[in-house]
Amino acid sequence: MIRQFLAIAVAFSLMPFWTKKKLGFGPMLLITGVILSLVAGVAPMTMVNNFLAVFTTPSTLKTIIIVVIVGMLGSLMKHYGILDKIVETLKELISSSKAIITVLPAVIGLLSVPGGASLSIPFVDKIGDDMGMSGQTRSVINLSFRHISMFLLPTSTSIIMVTTVIPDINLYGLIGMNLGFVLLMQATSYFLYVRKYDDIKSETSSNKGKALVNLLVYLSPIYMVVVFNGVFGIEMYISAMLSLVLILLLWGLKNVKEYAQVAYKGISVSTFTMLVGVYFVQNTIKSLDQVMSGFSTLFNNASGFSILLVIAAAAVLFGLTTGLSMVPLGIILPLVNNLPLTVEMKLVYCFFIYVWSFLGYFFSPLHMCQLLTVKHVGCGNGPVYKEYSKLIPCLAVYSFVLFYLYSFIFA
Repeated sequence: MIRQFLAIAVAFSLMPFWTKKKLGFGPMLLITGVILSLVAGVAPMTMVNNFLAVFTTPSTLKTIIIVVIVGMLGSLMKHYGILDKIVETLKELISSSKAIITVLPAVIGLLSVPGGASLSIPFVDKIGDDMGMSGQTRSVINLSFRHISMFLLPTSTSIIMVTTVIPDINLYGLIGMNLGFVLLMQATSYFLYVRKYDDIKSETSSNKGKALVNLLVYLSPIYMVVVFNGVFGIEMYISAMLSLVLILLLWGLKNVKEYAQVAYKGISVSTFTMLVGVYFVQNTIKSLDQVMSGFSTLFNNASGFSILLVIAAAAVLFGLTTGLSMVPLGIILPLVNNLPLTVEMKLVYCFFIYVWSFLGYFFSPLHMCQLLTVKHVGCGNGPVYKEYSKLIPCLAVYSFVLFYLYSFIFA
């Protein structure tokens, strides 16, 4: 067991070194996966299978397709000036640039697809640059405000997973508890990263009705993905393809050849390689059976406050090393379900697990949104984590305070 934990520590501690070598995220992650496998003593055939599984797992392939299509959507929206039009239309409706830079990522975050941050960061990057923000500050703002929907949408994959693993949990009870954390997180993010900058005021339109209609048209390639998927039940990757068709019908019919060329240019080989690296590392982590069983034993033997510490540690470990909130949720939730708790207290524990699974995923160097955001801004991971250092302690404290508050209410 010690060897596998040591392997995780060694492999991920070397990531800053590969970053300095400017290898790119994809090669860096592939190297990390190989080092992790070798130090942990993973059998050569298992390492090969972990890599091949990236290309043979249907859910993984669909995710890769979605991210590639998101890149194409971003390229087309930029080419046709749709991104700029959304910003300009929002300025007709909202006069404050501070309000816009926080609202935009949240609105675009309703498109719950892997890599969706690549759609919101161009807006935040442009507005933040006009306000004089550093690249790392723009990155943190984009990442912080775009994840609201993950806590509050009943269609959020993570929320659905909680209610699937523990059917007794009230979906809207969990969302209500999440709302308390979201309000604290966003208020803190605004105070730390937005409040100190001078606001840039703009005149709003006298015809806000027309501006709102225009905004709905310009945002349609984004929210229609949600409509296709949520209302009509069309798979997400097909829904994203339909949004490509929507852009073609609304803006690209005049020159279909140009449309095709721009869409093709939106396909990023470096992003594809990065995705392969992410999933290779995730598959490797999942194959470390001693790490998985070790946490199960530790959790079952803990009690009281120590259970919270075990939950936080496990969620951070699996979240950081996989870049997914689903992994710690899938590992920890079944353990809590076996504890002798009332339904109300299970809900409180689920909230705590949900928050820490998010924190492990959110601050992970494999977090897809962070990788795409930093890649767009070009500021590097180091400065972003320095900005995070202001936010992390606050979010950790909020999780414990809310846990005990909710426990008191439902006791």
